[in-house]
Amino acid sequence: MKLSRRQLLIGASAATFAPSVAWADDGDKLNPRSIAVGDVGPKSATFWARGRREGRLLLNIADNPDFSNAREVWGPFTGADVDFTARLSLDELPWNQQVFWRATIDHDGDQGEWMVGTFRTAGPDRDVRFAWGGDTGGQGFGIDETRGGMRIFEAIRTHKPDFLIHCGDLAYSDGPFKATLKLPNGGTWHNIVTPETAKVSETLAELRGRFRYNHIDDNFRNMLTEVPVFHMWDDHEVKNNFWPGAPVKDIRYKAWNANALIGPAKRAFFEYTPIGGGRIYRNVKYGPLLEVFMLDTRSERGPNSMNEQPNYGFDTQWLGPFQRDWLKRTLRESTALWKVIACDMPLGIRSGGEKKKSDNATNGDGVPLGRELEIADILSDLKKHGVRNTVWLTADLHFAQATKYHPDDAVFKDFDPFWEFMAGPLNAGTGMLHPLDNTFGPNLEWASIPKGLPRHAPPSDGFQFYGIVEINAQTKAMAVRFFNAEAKELHVVNIDPVGV
Repeated sequence: MKLSRRQLLIGASAATFAPSVAWADDGDKLNPRSIAVGDVGPKSATFWARGRREGRLLLNIADNPDFSNAREVWGPFTGADVDFTARLSLDELPWNQQVFWRATIDHDGDQGEWMVGTFRTAGPDRDVRFAWGGDTGGQGFGIDETRGGMRIFEAIRTHKPDFLIHCGDLAYSDGPFKATLKLPNGGTWHNIVTPETAKVSETLAELRGRFRYNHIDDNFRNMLTEVPVFHMWDDHEVKNNFWPGAPVKDIRYKAWNANALIGPAKRAFFEYTPIGGGRIYRNVKYGPLLEVFMLDTRSERGPNSMNEQPNYGFDTQWLGPFQRDWLKRTLRESTALWKVIACDMPLGIRSGGEKKKSDNATNGDGVPLGRELEIADILSDLKKHGVRNTVWLTADLHFAQATKYHPDDAVFKDFDPFWEFMAGPLNAGTGMLHPLDNTFGPNLEWASIPKGLPRHAPPSDGFQFYGIVEINAQTKAMAVRFFNAEAKELHVVNIDPVGV
């Protein structure tokens, strides 16, 4: 396994150490040590770890579980200023190989206990299997150890996916946990509650505590040792339905404007996720069969409104012009057969915001208006340049759905047919069915919940959903499968690629 001298020595001259260890806490369960890996490609990955003391990230990387002939890789210094987290991207890993790695926080030669993980790098001539979903810890449902914790992450792990795309709402910073919640069936939900999750999170320390909370759960932490995660964000990492400059009309907050929350929330989000680079929207080339494009519909969006503007401008931005143009360009340049576009929100399912103002891109039936103008521009550009085999994966509405978009059924017709698949929640309250917006011709094939299901049904009711995507290396076909938290398959859609 070849790693450059620069990578082996990264940060070596920059580290300085305090005379004594600074401990985050006494090492109890509520102050977890954890590891994760993300943005895995053929030869690259981003490694992440959290310890309980200041020191230097130390990795061992090997091609065997015994770590014989392991390479030693030093990472950055960590301490209280980054909540004892550290992240390191490497780009000279062996392709198409099972990688075994372990991490610790070294304090001046005292290495402490290793945390061990494994994953497989991308490569040609093999099947690809990955998971997706979103929405974790919402509607007051946190970790209930009497019910086995966040069991859906253990279900995902059992599929041994190459990676998981988490489409956002990794934490509900605006949703405090209570120790107990009375359920409609007479039962009780018992939450683990930490000081940071007992109130709305608005300071950097509180927001760090929000993202740290998931790592308390054994299912989540164990999954991370085997399943890389490609992270995105949505609104609840900051506040429900936020946009830059949005007023905060909530007496629970000291902040009066969302801008006071965005900075610390984004910092905590990056500190707690293995994202390569400093940008949420990005692409990961996963070999000849697949490239993943992850979007950010929050950072550059205009204000929520009735979303009926006829012309494109600042107030209609959803992605913003830079991200929109990046997406069109990178999709045109992609050489992968399948191009998966991961978006935190669905394209054609109507869901409102405050006083019926639109929080997503839809606005009702008819020609493209408001934020729909960006979507129309992207879809028509794909058709114009012959970009085929695009599939959209989303979350946000807390149920699963398979939707086929077709110009024959659309008001706007300048695009090629495509599929959109939605999954979630991953341990949160269940959503409710929403009407479709005919602008881009969505046709509902399947939904995971019945009409009339009470909104915010608890995870214990069984309406929790994730998706598994499989690409066959021989036939090149894609199968999209939906599962519940018991790992029971509920529905499958098979798609043959165009032009193969």
